[in-house]
Amino acid sequence: MKYLILSALSMFVTTAFAQQAAKNDEKDIKQVKLDLLKAPSSPASALLGFAVTDIEKPTDLSDFMLSVQSASSSYTKLPSNYAVDIAPFYLFRNKGADFSTTGKNGLQSTRFKDYFRQSFVVSLALRNPDSAFNNFKPTSTYGALGLKFSIIRPQYNIETRQKLTSIYEKQRALLMIYKIGLEEKRKSARYEYLGIRNIYLLDSISRLPYLTIAEKQAPALTMMEDSTSEYAKNEKEKSVLNTGFKKEIQAELAKQSKLEADLQEEAKTFTGNREGLSVDIAGGLSTEFREKRFDNSKIFNSGVWTTFGYNWANGSSILGLARYLYNPDEVFALDNMKNNIGNISTFDTGLRFVFTKNKFGGGAEALYRSILSSATVKPSWRVVANADYALSDNQKIIFTFGRNFDGTITKNGNLIAALTLLFGFGTNR
Repeated sequence: MKYLILSALSMFVTTAFAQQAAKNDEKDIKQVKLDLLKAPSSPASALLGFAVTDIEKPTDLSDFMLSVQSASSSYTKLPSNYAVDIAPFYLFRNKGADFSTTGKNGLQSTRFKDYFRQSFVVSLALRNPDSAFNNFKPTSTYGALGLKFSIIRPQYNIETRQKLTSIYEKQRALLMIYKIGLEEKRKSARYEYLGIRNIYLLDSISRLPYLTIAEKQAPALTMMEDSTSEYAKNEKEKSVLNTGFKKEIQAELAKQSKLEADLQEEAKTFTGNREGLSVDIAGGLSTEFREKRFDNSKIFNSGVWTTFGYNWANGSSILGLARYLYNPDEVFALDNMKNNIGNISTFDTGLRFVFTKNKFGGGAEALYRSILSSATVKPSWRVVANADYALSDNQKIIFTFGRNFDGTITKNGNLIAALTLLFGFGTNR
């Protein structure tokens, strides 16, 4: 029995390196962080009037998106407008799932079921105006809930598809190394045979009859020390095989490290540009908390809208908007009379042009608001220009300047000048 333990211990030591190197077998496919979030996707902030743009460009989503905006007091106060947007499909997906819905095939899928889930956004926004602006009161706090999804999603352009395929192939190659390559090399049939044969040789000595343990130990040690014995030759061949195996493992690990570095570098150049027709649907509901009290609230507005347009391979887009908004119990001014309260329905139409160049982007939009339910409130318009810069992957700073819609009481306070920070979290695909 001693010899069995001794031989087993010898085999364990000589294969320890292989076992350590094979720990990667338990890894899942190598995920990679992509720069997916190219534009805000926040219908709730649009309802509260502090969206970077009312006509949002289609974008791939991160799991969790946060936008923080400062728009007053010469940017000397802390931001008071916040929006949190989540993509439930990505945020709550099974992390161990394959890439059929989140990887190469999923991201460029043409099935409505896939891109509906991937584009579905739940949006929350909060606004605390510090001065009277449009129809917002500084004595109130405003909250909104919005939803958004795509019914037609443009396809990745040729360059993006090629990049995505290359990333996917590197991920698959790493998976082969993790779960197949090292495991197969560890299973050397010749090495295992030599180990089993030496155990048999020791066992045959231990089974000799009429000998004490001490008497059995002497021939066993002699066989192990004799360089011409079958046992010693087997051990020498095992050592040679093990040395070669170590070199193979080191080469595989070096290949793995280079492949992982190449994968990360390639992911940094992933643009995510799509080409073709896009149609998004969004809507939501907002509430005014008067005197900043939860138990003193009313519906501020609600609406539904569609954004549609065409996206070019270079990242430029021309987009249109059709939006219906309902504003209950709205205070509006009458000529030479006291202010009145009534329900106002509006219909907005507009166009926007967007362009991107590396880390820079910009655009301009113009919207016209028609009043559907009151002849006493005049139509209004909005013109906004914005410029953005990518601080890092899934992080943008956006400057917005322009003219907002007129309020229903006064035309004062319709200047838009805002600085917005956009963050995307959870972009491993």
